Amino acid sequence: MVGEKASGKHPQSVTSEINSKTLLFDSRFEGGNLGRVIQVHEYEYDLYLMPDINTKASQSGGNTQWYYFAVTNMEAGVEYKLNIVNFVKPDSLCNVGMRPSLFSVTEASRGVGWRRVGERIAYYENHYETETGQSYYTLTFTLVFPHGNDVCYLAHCYPYSYTDLSHLIAELLARPNASRIVKVSTMCDTLIGNKCPMLTITNFMSPPEVISRRRAICVSARVHPGETCASWTMHGFLEFLCGSCARARILRENFIFKVVPMLNPDGVINGQYRCSLSGHDLNRQWQNPCRVLHPTVHSFKQIIRYTKAARDVAIFCDIHGHSRKCNMFMYGCTSKQTALRLKERVFPYLLHNESLMFSYDDCNFKVQKYKESAASRVVVWREFAIPNSYTLEMSLGTRPLTLLLLLSLLSPPPPPPPPPSSSLLLFLLTALAPALLHFGCKGGGDFGEDPSVRPPIHFNVTPSCLL
Repeated sequence: MVGEKASGKHPQSVTSEINSKTLLFDSRFEGGNLGRVIQVHEYEYDLYLMPDINTKASQSGGNTQWYYFAVTNMEAGVEYKLNIVNFVKPDSLCNVGMRPSLFSVTEASRGVGWRRVGERIAYYENHYETETGQSYYTLTFTLVFPHGNDVCYLAHCYPYSYTDLSHLIAELLARPNASRIVKVSTMCDTLIGNKCPMLTITNFMSPPEVISRRRAICVSARVHPGETCASWTMHGFLEFLCGSCARARILRENFIFKVVPMLNPDGVINGQYRCSLSGHDLNRQWQNPCRVLHPTVHSFKQIIRYTKAARDVAIFCDIHGHSRKCNMFMYGCTSKQTALRLKERVFPYLLHNESLMFSYDDCNFKVQKYKESAASRVVVWREFAIPNSYTLEMSLGTRPLTLLLLLSLLSPPPPPPPPPSSSLLLFLLTALAPALLHFGCKGGGDFGEDPSVRPPIHFNVTPSCLL
């Protein structure tokens, strides 16, 4: 890799060994992914991403999709061309307008965070192949860095790290009266010993007999590390649910929420795209998860089992990001029982009515054969008989929000008076809808600038060499 990792927070220029005009690259920080860089012309570089650890990269390509790296030693006013040459998916939202995300350390000092950049963007099949004949694809784009000798970070989508989640949990627990509405525990340790936190949210000040009668809602996210928009959605969901608005209070009075914000911490920390460090897609291990190799899925499935034995589970929802479709939508499971038929479509339709961002037309309720025995929502639906079992998909490249819609999401209207008890669940699901939509300008789509200005956490490693 071109460049060097200094002992400080950000990489610094190294001009004694290479041409002073050569860009310096680094990905040795939390969530970073870049394996190799070759300078092909004065201002053009070919980049190779690291495959997911313990995957058969030479045969399958290794799930290369997530990129996140630092660049320095740039010149101001110069157009650079970057070609990422080992993607494995045959299509990308970059062909319909999605652009890379950039963070400038210089601009961060002025309060400017992540934003979308890049011109002359194209995604196409190249001449490289895996051992099995599978094609690789190239993402190419040009950009002019905003400042000379700056430190900039480029990413597939706005990053959201394990450290970001830790900061959010600490902030929620520091709020006044937090102990009355939220409790945080360690669900399990991951494969390499990281803590996987779980939040239990309800009104804990209610009498025990009232709490025991409440339905449960189980929500998870970030089983696929590269789908960072899932974490931004979860971030807004937790802020909303622990907030003081009327809808949030109604939800806490009527439900117990079991929330696992990050099902794959190891993959997030190590810059994986899809798999855990065992080399397995954790979202395909739900039927029979291994306690050793898949501890987070094993533990969360057990929690759902115990919760279901103690109370009714109204909804299970696993939040994902989608790299090839626009909009926000859901996958569900259609029941063949007459009494339950179409029940799974009610909650997605409520989301559709709540926001223009959610597309009911993009929802799909058919269970595909290759997901019948493995995907989270299908296993939870079948094993635990939970009709409202969903995958919530957030596009990595949704188009910009209008100001009116953004304001409606940030300040949802007060709920109407509660309906008769016979339709109470429907009313509560209506109240839940804005919680899943409450992520504001930090969401997964192309929403312009993100106000977050926290730089990545760098690892202390030896300098990389020049290839």
